[in-house]
Amino acid sequence: MASGSRNRDPRARDQRRYPRYREDVSEVVRVLVVDDEALVRHALRAFLSGDDRVTLVGEAADGTEVIDTAKVTKPDVILMDIKMTSVGGVEATRRILEWNPNCRVLALTTFTTEWRALEVLRAGACGYLIKNSTPAQIIDAIIAAHAGDRVVSPEVQERFVRAAVEAGDGQLSDVPALSDRERQIIELIAKG
Repeated sequence: MASGSRNRDPRARDQRRYPRYREDVSEVVRVLVVDDEALVRHALRAFLSGDDRVTLVGEAADGTEVIDTAKVTKPDVILMDIKMTSVGGVEATRRILEWNPNCRVLALTTFTTEWRALEVLRAGACGYLIKNSTPAQIIDAIIAAHAGDRVVSPEVQERFVRAAVEAGDGQLSDVPALSDRERQIIELIAKG
């Protein structure tokens, strides 16, 4: 057995994924959680409350509530589910960023397909996380997003790379035509 490989601090692994992760956050990041599943909101509330770098300022059960809740709570970062009843996360992201372009939206979803990620990133989200992320990864992503970084789960990064390689000079499979700028963004995301 390789010495020390199993006893590494999980944050060390997360720092490689989110390189601008900082422990010395000078201000507490205000977070709004938007998810139509009460259990998910409860779980997020539970582990966010255990980290003094972030504070949960509110919750919304779907995209129709998010603007009103954000106006009252003034979050720095919104964790946004994509698939919700009534107004989904992509449309809710557009609405939030029209209201406050400085707010950072992190999609938090079960979907790992690159076209889903592109859809919400095109709407203005700064990141795309998978719900199987650990609490430490989610909190690190919140901190990184607040610092101005783009954060994309490694599973989705891998899909971006695979799709780009398979497409060669052609288009990504199952993805609408991309502008040159969108292609640059995907290449940067794929590089981490």
